[in-house]
Amino acid sequence: MPLSNSLSQMKKQYRIVVIGSGYGGAIVAARLAESGQKDICILERGQEWSKFPDTPKGMLKNLRTSKRRLGLYEYLPFEEINVFKGCGLGGTSLINANVAIRPDKEFFTHYDWPTSIRNLAASGDIWKYYDKAKSMLAAGPRYIRPQYKKLAKVEAMRTRTRQLSHYTFHSSLDIAVNFTVNGTNQFGVKQRPCIDCGDCFTGCNVGAKNTLDMNYLPYAKQRGVKIFTRVEVLHFTKTQDGKFTIYFRINHKSKPAQVKTVKARNVILAAGSLGSTEILLRSEKLGLETSKRLGQSFSGNGDFYGIAYNNDRRTNIMGFGNHPRSKRAAVKPGASIISGIQYNRNQPFTKRFIVEDTSLPLAAVDLARRALPLMALSGKDTDFGFVDSLKELRRIGRDLLNWTPKGALNQTMIYLVMAVDDSGGRMSLNTKGKLEIRWPSVQNQTVFKKINKELGKHAESLGGTFIENIGWASLFGSRLTTVHPLGGCSLGEDTDHGVVDHLGRVFDGKGGVHDGLYIVDGAIIPGAIGVNPFLTISALAEKISEAMPQTLLP
Repeated sequence: MPLSNSLSQMKKQYRIVVIGSGYGGAIVAARLAESGQKDICILERGQEWSKFPDTPKGMLKNLRTSKRRLGLYEYLPFEEINVFKGCGLGGTSLINANVAIRPDKEFFTHYDWPTSIRNLAASGDIWKYYDKAKSMLAAGPRYIRPQYKKLAKVEAMRTRTRQLSHYTFHSSLDIAVNFTVNGTNQFGVKQRPCIDCGDCFTGCNVGAKNTLDMNYLPYAKQRGVKIFTRVEVLHFTKTQDGKFTIYFRINHKSKPAQVKTVKARNVILAAGSLGSTEILLRSEKLGLETSKRLGQSFSGNGDFYGIAYNNDRRTNIMGFGNHPRSKRAAVKPGASIISGIQYNRNQPFTKRFIVEDTSLPLAAVDLARRALPLMALSGKDTDFGFVDSLKELRRIGRDLLNWTPKGALNQTMIYLVMAVDDSGGRMSLNTKGKLEIRWPSVQNQTVFKKINKELGKHAESLGGTFIENIGWASLFGSRLTTVHPLGGCSLGEDTDHGVVDHLGRVFDGKGGVHDGLYIVDGAIIPGAIGVNPFLTISALAEKISEAMPQTLLP
């Protein structure tokens, strides 16, 4: 049964409108409904997904553009940094790597947090919200398969740790993937156990990934929340009686429909770092007073990438999708990310980073086995010798001829890294009213040079060819790409230090707040987390949702 309601059921007015269905929106809607709040709806610009693309053509057809407004994958190029994110009911949870990891405690002392959140962190009480979210998302060590600690790509990560000091190695990170339920889960949704197909990044067709449409969203739906998809909010205005008029359009496959409106007593922005900031910027342009810090403190969460290609050992990173009977299922990569190495935890927060293994989803395998040999021409081979070179060329030749577990691709490691960047990006609207991000200093930050050097050491430990982060190379414009955009509407003690207060209420720029207007998503994070961010976003949503019933307008 679909979670979304028919658009014909949408009323002209609701007491509570939640804009967005990612970790912020899904959680706040579920918890408000749980507390007994009525007349709630969620507006999601994307569609509800039951089947995900698993071919290159399918992915290309579902790349979201102005002509394909219902695409699942959204790639947004800006001047210095690009952003890749998901679009659909459940937000980026549909295409993330499920890693549920706490940040270091210094995350809550490094930034200018509101006093109440800083005190929660100091006492340790903040972690109960992390545990609450992990429980709903079924992410934890008791859910992980013991054999994951011995996967080939995990062993490849372990090889580098033997050369390190001052690190923490997670041989199996907590991930929000189902390994036990084969039937209906506790939220009434059918699930199947993970088959180790490696397709988390492009969307799980098995029904094993604990995306938000498997837990928080059905939980909200069962308690009366109405969910409307294909509804893209543009902006909103505040009327003299304190109500909000929300302007939206219905997205179709190729073009948007005319602009319509819905009224609300309370509005909760949860459209993600870019979405919530853009909506608030447009609303500010139409007269809504906000903090002067709106759009500031944008971070890419220190996202960085690198490849150790054609190594001396098997890594088994090639995904096979929901095709367990295909010959490709002979290679079982496991979930997209399994292990991670946290560096420099004895050093200041800004010098820490985490390196994680990644698998290639089925849709990218054939493209990668043909493209990586070309990319490797500009890479650095870390071992030498006539016999070794012959073996490397033989593996490349196998890949170019056909899919094979004995090729160079299946002896490759692809690394996703998160670090602490300076959160110096700034979002604003251009002359056409479109969002733009400027961050001139982002490419020159020391942390990325250190990470790049360390990834080269990973390749050397495996006897592979090191291929640098492609986008970072000067040949491609030295432009970074993030899959973890954060900030733009950061939490702060007052309007001089943030855009929202500790309860998620939007500052009015004059010392007060806009009653009934909240932001609860990655936009409120004041800077880079240094690890996968969804659990922190979820924990803050749980915390804010707890107090929200007392501040909502009737």
